[in-house]
Amino acid sequence: MGDGAVTKLELAEKISEELGFSVRSSKKLVDAMFSHMIDILLSGESLKIVRFGTFCPLFKQARKGINPTTGDAIVIPARNTVSFRPSPLLKKMVNAEKRPQILPDRRSQQDSGS
Repeated sequence: MGDGAVTKLELAEKISEELGFSVRSSKKLVDAMFSHMIDILLSGESLKIVRFGTFCPLFKQARKGINPTTGDAIVIPARNTVSFRPSPLLKKMVNAEKRPQILPDRRSQQDSGS
């Protein structure tokens, strides 16, 4: 995970480590989650993940542009895309030196409560 890009397999491996699932089951979970997210966005609905952010389907109108190589005027066609707006908590975490804890650690609560 050091090159700046994380693959679905790396996510599945991390889930497998943290939750004790097999990598195969974790990969199915990751694939199902992304598939469901895509279905929601394709239906035209926004997808809000609390404490993470909101994905919104977005239609961009055709517009005039300039080809940077030739300098010629071109028309950029209309298209659908997705916008992402991070939650305030995610922004805070990204900008913090020390990562704030999103959810309480159950293990530390169980240890102190026993």
